Amino acid sequence: MAFTGLWVIRRQGALTEVGGRLYWPDRASLERAAAQAGVQLSDIIIHTGRLGSDRR
Repeated sequence: MAFTGLWVIRRQGALTEVGGRLYWPDRASLERAAAQAGVQLSDIIIHTGRLGSDRR
């Protein structure tokens, strides 16, 4: 997942499904989905990143 550039929520080591989804294309859409579902976000947001091609 390090090269996908997706945003996910992980709780207790597992991906968390919110609104039927496991990933979002950007932080803003993740935050909206979490707010609608009543999921508090703090350090549980993970950006899987998109490393440069020189880091693969």
